[in-house]
Amino acid sequence: PSGAAYALQNRMTLARAFVADDSFFRDLHNDYRARRDRLCDGLRDIGLGVLVPAGTYFVMTDIRTLGYHDDVAFCRMLPEKIGVAAIPPSSFYVNPHEGRHLVRWAFCKTDDVLDEGLRRLQKLKHKPAAST
Repeated sequence: PSGAAYALQNRMTLARAFVADDSFFRDLHNDYRARRDRLCDGLRDIGLGVLVPAGTYFVMTDIRTLGYHDDVAFCRMLPEKIGVAAIPPSSFYVNPHEGRHLVRWAFCKTDDVLDEGLRRLQKLKHKPAAST
């Protein structure tokens, strides 16, 4: 997103936050916590090792539990074979090999998008891992 309309929309959201009562922030917190929990529960159900975040809208999972060992190969396979996208975090590491077994998932999505993504990811439960 970009452009003047996007910038104005962000400023309006920020302005509302400054005048909002505590319920705005409480509701925002509760909404994102529910999304986080929805994604974590779904990823755990698929068989991924889930690292529950405390202060971000990304969930990290250990892909070794499904037989995968390469975050980049796994994340390249996802859109093609499963129809979802995730982020390979090894590129964020000083020593990339330390993060090769992890994958980063965003939960700043609608419930419908999260549910559809988790539905698609169910294919991983019964799919043997390739040599990744």
